Amino acid sequence: MGKLSGYQIVVMIIMFELGSTPLFELGIKAKQDSWLAMTLAASIGLLLLWVYLRIQGRFPGMGLADLLRVHFGKFLGTFTGLLFGLYFTYEASRNARDFSELTVMTILQQTPQWVIIFTTALISLYGVYKGPTVFFRVVEMLFPIVILSYGVIVILLFIARLPNYHRLLPMLENGVGPVVSAAIPDIVSFPFGQMVVFLMFWHRLSPGKKLGRIASMGYIIVAVLLIVLNAISMAVLGPEISSISSLPLLEVVQLIRIANILERLDVFVTLLLYIGLYVKMTLFCMAAVIMMKNLFKGSHAAWSAAIILIICGLAFLEPNNTVRLWLGLTVMVKLFTIFQIALPIVVLAVGAMRGLGKKGTEPETAHTADEI
Repeated sequence: MGKLSGYQIVVMIIMFELGSTPLFELGIKAKQDSWLAMTLAASIGLLLLWVYLRIQGRFPGMGLADLLRVHFGKFLGTFTGLLFGLYFTYEASRNARDFSELTVMTILQQTPQWVIIFTTALISLYGVYKGPTVFFRVVEMLFPIVILSYGVIVILLFIARLPNYHRLLPMLENGVGPVVSAAIPDIVSFPFGQMVVFLMFWHRLSPGKKLGRIASMGYIIVAVLLIVLNAISMAVLGPEISSISSLPLLEVVQLIRIANILERLDVFVTLLLYIGLYVKMTLFCMAAVIMMKNLFKGSHAAWSAAIILIICGLAFLEPNNTVRLWLGLTVMVKLFTIFQIALPIVVLAVGAMRGLGKKGTEPETAHTADEI
């Protein structure tokens, strides 16, 4: 089983959480306080991260499939693992649809969506087939490009004098109610609750590394970055325009004009969003494949092909982008708290009651043979 370095884990957390998040102005229900809603959600997400780390810490050599069977027993654990596999698959399908919608709205307006989704799925399939070790290395190579690019964008926005902090005022105009309502459960679920997928990969961390410190570092870095991007976007567009914008970050970047030379950077930002969507889709898909393979055996290649085909089918569930956004950002984020909050807390409680993870309680099957 290929091991992952601490740096690779940090990088993947940052790239995964960035993912498709900049596509949306999250917390818009709180208007100019959306960045406060992001901050509150990130704080709650940090508590969820602690839950995930506590679960992983009981049996550091186990992936989520084995953790569920150890805590719930073979039958119930396998059933719960199947549900998690379906959850990961659906999340991947949403990212595939995000990829196609972004492409149609920006650079390939006349291209059928099924062509874009199928092409994206093939690229993702190759990453899944090569396995976590190779995929994490690829993301490690992309990381400096993405971070430097976002940094340049922020600098250019300030050089162009686009952000106006007055658009973030007055703070808490309607009290804390709208902030709490916007943050819980919507932003907690997307993107911070999606960290649950890392229970599929943390057991691959190289021996001797402190997972808690590594995961917390990656989470805090990306949480701060997302809050800053949210605040800057709101400071440029204001709550009125942000609330009706389909791609707020692209509209923000389109406003950059410096000396009548530097402009039209939206294509550049689109490429960054493509990278984020690809990383997120592939990691979810890989998690689903590994989960199914661990639960039901079979070859990695066969499960990879099967999951990718299901993802392509699920990507067309919603008839249009409006329905997709409504379903994803208002309905599914609440449903997904079952996997992100409820089940992990139940696992934590069951383990505490049974004394799992203590010396002498680790089962013989704790270290699953994972050859991917």
